[in-house]
Amino acid sequence: MTPQSLEVNAERPRWDDHELLLSENRPLGPHHLLRFEAPTLASRFRPGQFLNLNVPGHVLRRPLAVLRQEGDDLELVITPFGPGTRDLVNLPPGTRLRALAPLGNGFPAPEEDVALVSGGAGVAALLMTAAAALKSGRRVHVFHGAPGDEDVELIKASYGELGLEVEYYSEDGSYGRAGLPTAGLERLLADGVAVGVYSVGPYGLMRAAALLALEYDRPAYVSLDVHMACGVGACLSCAVLTKSGQKHACVDGPVFAAEEVVW
Repeated sequence: MTPQSLEVNAERPRWDDHELLLSENRPLGPHHLLRFEAPTLASRFRPGQFLNLNVPGHVLRRPLAVLRQEGDDLELVITPFGPGTRDLVNLPPGTRLRALAPLGNGFPAPEEDVALVSGGAGVAALLMTAAAALKSGRRVHVFHGAPGDEDVELIKASYGELGLEVEYYSEDGSYGRAGLPTAGLERLLADGVAVGVYSVGPYGLMRAAALLALEYDRPAYVSLDVHMACGVGACLSCAVLTKSGQKHACVDGPVFAAEEVVW
C-alpha cells in the first residue's frame, strides 16, 4: 500500500519567535513534563511538529516535540541527557523562554486505524496523532518499549490520559511484557489488522517498525530524531538520506514516510 504523501517542501512551515512562560515542571520518572503558557502559539501545532526552545546559558536551542496543546497551554516531555536538557529540567516555574515554532512537517491525518510504536520520550511526538485518531473514530493500538519500568509514569500522563491501553515492553522484563514493542506490532500485522503504523523512538526501533510495516504492505511513518542546530533549514546539519536524495529533517521532516527513508 502506498502511504499518504507528505508533500514535503510543497509549503514551507511558517514559524515565528515566541515567548513562553513555564507554569509547571513535573518529574515523570527520569523524564520531566514542562507546561508552558504560550498564547501566541494557540492551536498552531499539528501532530508531529516541534519547536526549537532556547536554554539559558546555551547558544543552541533544543528541538522538542509537543506532547499536548490545550488552548494557550502546551506541554513538552524532556529527558535530561546533555547539559542543555539537564538545565531545562531544573528551571523553576515563572521562567520565560523563547521558541521558534511551529516547525517541521507533521504526521498525516489517520485515514484508518493506527498502531503507535514508541520508545522513551518518543511518546511526545505521537500523542496528538493518537488524539486525532480517537476523535475521528479510529481504533488506536499502542506498543511502548523501555529498558525497564522507568516510563510507567510517562505512559500514565500521556496515553493514559486518553484512556488508551498500552502494551508495555521492557527489555529486562521488570514491567509489562519482556522484549521489544515490535513484537506486539508484528503480531497485530500478522493477524491481518489493517492499520497505519506510526513510530517514534530510538533509530533501531523505528527502523524495525518501518520494515515490518513495509513487509506487510502497510503505510508507515517515522519521526527522525536527527541532530538539529538551527531547526529552520539554514545550517543543513540534520541530513537524512532518502530514496529521492538527501533531505533535511527540520524542514523536509521530521516525519517521513517509511518507504522513503534509506534504512
